[in-house]
Amino acid sequence: MAEENSRTKSFAIQTSRLTLLPSHLAIQNPAYRKLYSSLHGTPKFTEMAFGPDWGIKYWDDEAVNSIIQREIDGSWRVRGIGDFAVGLRQDTIVAPSKETAKSHGLAILEMNKAQELQNVEWIGYVGVRDATTTSMPWAGIHHPTSRPWTQMIELRYGFHPDVWGKGYGTEAANAIVWWCEKHVGAQRFIAETEIANVGSGKILKKCGFEEIREDEEVIWGLKGKKEWER
Repeated sequence: MAEENSRTKSFAIQTSRLTLLPSHLAIQNPAYRKLYSSLHGTPKFTEMAFGPDWGIKYWDDEAVNSIIQREIDGSWRVRGIGDFAVGLRQDTIVAPSKETAKSHGLAILEMNKAQELQNVEWIGYVGVRDATTTSMPWAGIHHPTSRPWTQMIELRYGFHPDVWGKGYGTEAANAIVWWCEKHVGAQRFIAETEIANVGSGKILKKCGFEEIREDEEVIWGLKGKKEWER
């Protein structure tokens, strides 16, 4: 139990413009759950993030809570990594009990409760997860990896279209990569984008990712996708 609690401790990451709150805290925040639902019901977002066939989802608060809780149970409680809610930073609302780390303009802050961030304007999410546990469809044409999970950490993110083009995705992704390297000793990251999602590709390039070519290692590529690694 103590080990599990250490994987879901209360903290937030701050960048120069953003506050990143782990999903096991953000799930308590109605405004974030509303943003999460809105994202997946916005055609401009879902088509770019998941492709035109994914459609839009009409998730009520109960459904969103269940989806986020499933991610918490499968990622945070197992590996101590997972999704973060991303909000615009407001310096007056975070009352850290102790500043535990600071580097490259980033700060990891211990928090007493998620309610300290109730008034944040949430704009999206960013996260990392163990890609060795994700599904690998079309197994006949994909080959699994023998890499340890610390070399198979998937970076993912999604932001509301209203804030695209402002650099928030790059800022949040860089922060999570830095935190994951520090927190779990991550050695390698991978990511997957829709071919048409040029904006996401630009974020990955700015974060130091390179596109994986067809003659190189493919992790679980799907037709119409691009794979990236760092």
